[in-house]
Amino acid sequence: MTTKLRTAADLIKQYIDLRDTKTALAKEFAEKIAPYDDALSTIESMLADEINKLDGQAIKTRFGTAYRQVITSFKVVDRDVWFKFATNGHLDMLTANVAKDAIAEYVENNELPPGLTRTVIYKTNVRSTD
Repeated sequence: MTTKLRTAADLIKQYIDLRDTKTALAKEFAEKIAPYDDALSTIESMLADEINKLDGQAIKTRFGTAYRQVITSFKVVDRDVWFKFATNGHLDMLTANVAKDAIAEYVENNELPPGLTRTVIYKTNVRSTD
């Protein structure tokens, strides 16, 4: 039995073919389930109307329960005012995320700022010639 060594060109072609097939299948699947998503959305709206008529109470049936969930989000609209408030005794309202691009630019010419660690991940990507 002989084993054929595959070249990088063979692997890249196979990768692109597989990726293109996956993309086409995903598009086809999305088109097939669109009517189901539309129907589910319509039913959710109808059930929401019923729940609202009951002042937000859940509707329990032998098939299942429809209930209302409250989802709340907050967005900073004035950064300066927000930081002034948060840093005046409300630090628990802040998260410890960093601006990745700003940090990357900073460490090009400086040491990593104190209190941070850096993880570098290498990912292989494939781009077609088209």
